[in-house]
Amino acid sequence: MNPFKDRLNEALLENKLSQNAFAKKIFMSQSVVNNYCTGKREPSIDVLITICKELNVSADYLLGLSE
Repeated sequence: MNPFKDRLNEALLENKLSQNAFAKKIFMSQSVVNNYCTGKREPSIDVLITICKELNVSADYLLGLSE
């Protein structure tokens, strides 16, 4: 189980964002966001902070440390 990919996908759905639209918002390629969403890669701390700000969620939540 990878809480990051699961919660990232959940947050994208709640924000009604496609991977492509989200990638554009955070100035990354869609393939990188897809790798995050499928669990093939995990973001650096700087990118994690950007993701949290854009999706209005905490890093603890995305990493599975809180509900």
